[in-house]
Amino acid sequence: MKKIFFLLFLAALSLQAESTNEVDIALSKLGGKVKDLASFTADFRQLDKDPLFMDESEHKGKLSFLRSVKGGVTNCFLRFDYAEPEKSVTVLAPGGVLIYTEDMTEPQVSPSRDSNRADMVFSTFVSPSTLKRHYDVAFNKPESGKISFKLTPKSAFAKEFFSEAEVDFSEKTGLPERLRQVKLNGSDITLFFSSVAFNVSLPTNYFDASYFKKAK
Repeated sequence: MKKIFFLLFLAALSLQAESTNEVDIALSKLGGKVKDLASFTADFRQLDKDPLFMDESEHKGKLSFLRSVKGGVTNCFLRFDYAEPEKSVTVLAPGGVLIYTEDMTEPQVSPSRDSNRADMVFSTFVSPSTLKRHYDVAFNKPESGKISFKLTPKSAFAKEFFSEAEVDFSEKTGLPERLRQVKLNGSDITLFFSSVAFNVSLPTNYFDASYFKKAK
């Protein structure tokens, strides 16, 4: 009997190793598709479910991404322009988070305490392999043309914000088409991306506070 249990244990380890290896291969392939991507834009739709009031809200807008290389240092920037139901802008950068609404004279900038936030956010968009720094990654339900993962927070930083997450990548582009995150308070946020345009021209200060100060 002990021998049977031991053999079953070895078989389970073998299947786990095989599954982990397949996840690594899939993440590597996705990363290869976007490793040289300089910029892109996409439309997004965001659904927020509030566990306290049991209601759901919807937001729409445009996402812009830029990879900047200066002096051998690579920095990535994400800008969310919310158009509905209210206009606002959120910029995620290695140095922190910028928030701007039309009633502000200048944007609110919150410096990041460390690089973990940017590393975790950008791993979803342009370096999928680094998802494993922050999450245990397993395959999710498969869909045609997509590679889907279930993400279980692993790093202390990820555990501080999320209880679980899911992401669907396009096999063709290597970019996410759906990103779902469940926060510790139960808030359920799902983003859907569409109409991707690659290597678009963006203003040099499009992700900087100076862009909004000049606009006013």
